[in-house]
Amino acid sequence: MEFKALSTDIKDLDEKQGIVVAYAAVYGNKDADGDISAPGSLVKTVKDNFKRIRVLKDHNPTIMLGVPLEIDTADAYGLGTKTQFNMKKAVAQDMFTDIMLMKDNGLNAELSIGYGKTIRDIKNKSIIKEYGFLGEYSFLSAWAANELATVGSIKSIKSHYGVMELLTKSYNLPYSDKRLKQIELILKSLTSEPVDKVTTQKAKPVLEALKRANLILDLKSALN
Repeated sequence: MEFKALSTDIKDLDEKQGIVVAYAAVYGNKDADGDISAPGSLVKTVKDNFKRIRVLKDHNPTIMLGVPLEIDTADAYGLGTKTQFNMKKAVAQDMFTDIMLMKDNGLNAELSIGYGKTIRDIKNKSIIKEYGFLGEYSFLSAWAANELATVGSIKSIKSHYGVMELLTKSYNLPYSDKRLKQIELILKSLTSEPVDKVTTQKAKPVLEALKRANLILDLKSALN
């Protein structure tokens, strides 16, 4: 299985029903791999495999966030998706709230498709004319989608307007109790409040999400 990621604006978000409308792929643009997805390149696989397509978190086959209600292959811009999140699952509730936080603050969300072999244009190998089996599309950890990914240390994060503001705002959003406790622990560590080894371990899932965004967290200096 191969993957292609896309940083995209969320088209629509229904908080009451837990529905997100977003593009999972874009046509005609050269991506980070140097590939260009041609219009219609996903039509056949979506038509043939719609009932088997899963919605995952970070391409993890054991973490299903919800189900695709619609996958629009006729959209001229890209692969449009309408996803029903399972809001009874804490992981899906938290990911949905991450997306809501990003959207409310004018930041992009990240999606990525998982697919099989491709058929390429004979004259221009960078053009993908048809994707093989589309097995899933994933919503990626929200922190990977924002411009703060270049911050190098906790010290600079603390002085950086965006991270502290986002974390503070996120504390007032409808996250699961577990995630709210993790966010609280991170806020404490960023404001130099004492954090023991036990609480650091409890905060590990959120810290790992920050690491995945290339935020190099110097926890030792923050805790000293």
